[in-house]
Amino acid sequence: MKTKCLGCKYFKIEDEEHGFCRIDKEGKNTFPKVKLSDDCEQWRDCGQNYYIRLGWLRARQSRSPEK
Repeated sequence: MKTKCLGCKYFKIEDEEHGFCRIDKEGKNTFPKVKLSDDCEQWRDCGQNYYIRLGWLRARQSRSPEK
């Protein structure tokens, strides 16, 4: 598996292109916004959650109207 944010256990998905890194808090309850394809040294395998996220993304893309 590639060490991208989408496959990291610290990543929380928000939409089809972005999410939040839950390991790097910048303030009280503020998490930095990252792209799905970003990566860092603190990456940890999220296991099955990677496939759940991929399924969620595919479902969202199939429901979105074509441009």
